[in-house]
Amino acid sequence: MAKAPALYLGSTRALDGAGAAVDLRLPAHHLVTHGVVVGMTGSGKTGLTTVMIEEAMSSGVPVLVIDVKGDLPNLLLAFPDFDSGRFMPWVEGCAAPDETRSPEEIARALAEQRRTGLEAWRIREAELAQFASSTEVRVITPGSSAGESLHLLSSLERRSARWDTDPEAGRSALSAAISLVLRLLGRDPDPAKSREHVLLSLLAERRFRMGQGADLNALLHEVTDPPIDEVG
Repeated sequence: MAKAPALYLGSTRALDGAGAAVDLRLPAHHLVTHGVVVGMTGSGKTGLTTVMIEEAMSSGVPVLVIDVKGDLPNLLLAFPDFDSGRFMPWVEGCAAPDETRSPEEIARALAEQRRTGLEAWRIREAELAQFASSTEVRVITPGSSAGESLHLLSSLERRSARWDTDPEAGRSALSAAISLVLRLLGRDPDPAKSREHVLLSLLAERRFRMGQGADLNALLHEVTDPPIDEVG
C-alpha cells in the first residue's frame, strides 16, 4: 500500500535553541474537512498557506484557491532554477526609488537571496525543477485581464460535450447558469419555483439537444416567440 503523502511545512526546535531541528510534516489526510490559520499581521499566515499549497501540489493533490487579497498568484514565481535572468521582468517593481544598481545586478542579488533561503531548507535546483515539471498554476481573474478570463455564462453560450455523455451534469450546469442570469435581473432564481427558470431551462436544453448553443440573444428571441406549444 502506498504511503499517504505528508506536507513538509518546515522544522521545529526548542525555544531555547537546544537540540537539532526536527522536520514538521502534516499528513495530507488531516485536511479532509476544514482548517484555519490564525495569527497577528506579519506573523506568516500567507507564507504558511503558500507552503501548504505548494506541498499539496507536489503530492499530486489538486488545489483550488479563492484569493481576495491577491498574494497567492506569487505561486507563479516558482521558477525551476536559480537563473538570475528569470527575475529581469520583475526588477523594476523591486527597485527602490534611489536604486543605483543596474537591473542585472538587482536580478543577481534577488536570485542569490532566493538560493540562500531555499537551500537553507534543503530545496535545491533538482527539487525546483521537479516541482515545475509536475505542476501547473493557473490564475483566473473574473472581470479582469490580469490573468485568464472567466466567462460565467459559458454553460449557456457553449454547448458542452457532457450533453452527449452525462446529460444530468449538463442540466445541473445549465440550471446554475440560468439562476445566475435571473439573479442579475432581480428575478426569482429558484429552479423549483421560478416560472422564468423553467421556461429558460426548457428552451436552452432543447437547443443543446439539437447540437446548438443557447446564448442570450437566441434565448431572448425564443422567449418572445417560443418554438414550443406548451410546457409540461
